[in-house]
Amino acid sequence: MKKKFKQFLYMFSATIGAVLFISLLVFYLIKNQNSENTENLNIHLSTFLIVGIILSFIIFILFSLLIVKSYSRKQIIAKESFSSYMDEIINHNMLGTIIFDIDGKILWTSKFIRKRFGRKWIGDSVENFFQNVNIKLSEVNKEFEFQHQTFYYSVNMWNLENSLSIKDITLEKRVLEVYDQESLVLGEIEIDNYQLYQSTLSEEQIYNVNKEVVKVLDNLVTKYNLVYRQYNTNGKFLIITNKNSIEQMKEEEFQFFKELHDILKNNDKTIMISVSAGFAVGTSNILEKMEQAKQALLQAQNRGGDQVAIFSNINMPLYYGSSKEILPSVDRTKVKAITYLIDKKMKNREIKKVIVYGHANADLDAIGSALGIVALAKAYKKEAYICTSTQDQTTIKAIDQYFDHDDEIFIKPRQADNLTDESTLVFLVDNSHPNRTDNPNLLLNAKDTNVFVLDHHRLGMPIDFAPKQNRIIDPSASSASEIVSEILMFSSKNVNLDTRTAQMLLNGIYLDTLQFQKHVTSKTFEAASWLQSKGADSVKSSEALKINAEIYEKINEVLSTLQEVKPGFYLAYKDIPLSNDVISIAAEEILRISGRKASFVVAKTEKGDKYKLSARGIDTNVQIIAEMVGGGGHFGTAAATTSKESLEEFIDNIKQAIVSVKHESNINKRL
Repeated sequence: MKKKFKQFLYMFSATIGAVLFISLLVFYLIKNQNSENTENLNIHLSTFLIVGIILSFIIFILFSLLIVKSYSRKQIIAKESFSSYMDEIINHNMLGTIIFDIDGKILWTSKFIRKRFGRKWIGDSVENFFQNVNIKLSEVNKEFEFQHQTFYYSVNMWNLENSLSIKDITLEKRVLEVYDQESLVLGEIEIDNYQLYQSTLSEEQIYNVNKEVVKVLDNLVTKYNLVYRQYNTNGKFLIITNKNSIEQMKEEEFQFFKELHDILKNNDKTIMISVSAGFAVGTSNILEKMEQAKQALLQAQNRGGDQVAIFSNINMPLYYGSSKEILPSVDRTKVKAITYLIDKKMKNREIKKVIVYGHANADLDAIGSALGIVALAKAYKKEAYICTSTQDQTTIKAIDQYFDHDDEIFIKPRQADNLTDESTLVFLVDNSHPNRTDNPNLLLNAKDTNVFVLDHHRLGMPIDFAPKQNRIIDPSASSASEIVSEILMFSSKNVNLDTRTAQMLLNGIYLDTLQFQKHVTSKTFEAASWLQSKGADSVKSSEALKINAEIYEKINEVLSTLQEVKPGFYLAYKDIPLSNDVISIAAEEILRISGRKASFVVAKTEKGDKYKLSARGIDTNVQIIAEMVGGGGHFGTAAATTSKESLEEFIDNIKQAIVSVKHESNINKRL
């Protein structure tokens, strides 16, 4: 009340002063004007008026200043109170502000900044402030995050407004981390080759296999946040867990794989029991996650089994395990099923043409298996072609021996594109992706249900361009030629296989088995025997793989650079152009000496635009090493190419991959 009265008194006094000042000033001016005609002006009156004017002016000025001072004080108090209030509010909400000048010198910091980062920053630079928390402003955007002590912060910089904000996001980070770690993970685990064991082991042994696998899973339940359920009698289990448990398994390199390998022993013969597992993380849709887990399991099996595949809708697949090759399956159910589908498609009158693609730089297996499919198509009176532009030297020699250069079955990618439509069946043999063929655009005009994939290599990436039933990926098969030979054997059509096609199929088997020295099963011998009954000659196949003296000298030139990268792992390289098959022969040559586990040979391709790696292993997974430099292949046979790196860079990356991947461990992680 007193403040209001004082304010009123100031305003009243200032008003009176103003009125008196104006009144006396006007009166004086009028009087002074009249004094020009009046000589006897009262001097005393004039003096009084002047004094009155001065006093009234002083009163007006004085009380006006008092009014302004009072108002300013209120504004300052209000502003200070509001600023303090806002500072408290933003501090309470874990938000801080820094104001700086055009030179980046800090002019003011909020309470939050002073509390978390100290009071010493006024007059210092913004750059030094962030250097104190190990952040270089030149290396970050206007919005970034950083960690200081046990807290996480997000920063927004407004350089035009000469200010920035720092917000504590620790709670948000912790909540998201907990949510992420507790997010649901679905998986499927299947005993590898369970049907094979059912046909070769006694009931008691099968029971023991199941019992031991269940025992391992029970141990996982007690160790991790995990439950499982066996949902059929074929060795298949559903797994429900969370991401935190999966991360722990990753850190421990999925040790349960090792526990399974030597469960069952039959006399002096060890039967290795292994499982394939597929897990799905990422998506919140349970139906999608279950389907993704099935795809992951299929991918793990297609890569040779005895491993884990982890699929996510936001990250690249991860693979773990595969330290041993599993017992190859002799089951022909898959081959018979796909043979039935192929026969059904071939019988369809709407299908007019068949185009077969091997991989780029085709070898004997790619061309041999392609010729087998062409023979089947011609038996059904279909137009049939092989699209190939590049072959290795051994294959060129074989084609020249058995076919004319202008043979109409061999076509180029442009011709293949013009021929491809909805009436065309497309086959990929000895490879599983269009990018690995001479025509990466082969699917543009093709109908997806008319695409078939026949391959024996471990998958490096999932297949999404052909139906599941239209593909057979069998790493236990010796070669694509073996798979195609079985299809011809089981086809309902009586295929009149000519001698040259049978010979090329046998050549393909001889190539990939190193003349029956590796990757051989009873199915391989049966396929070879059937081909020989069709006129193929094993002597000619052996002859086709022989090299001349000039190539032998080149191989020795490459091997003169041989070095041991780590115990048992050997690398040779030379910046000279060589055919793919010659590089492979050099890799095989290294392993002829006892005690060597793996060989890696690098040389320039014949065109000179790329470098090619050929890798071979004995009881060693070279596939994972090839994958780390952009390649892939089999457990013991793999390859990679590069066109973006120099030879030195490629060799350095290969060495790093060899050193970083330990054969003795069970891990093979790839992003």
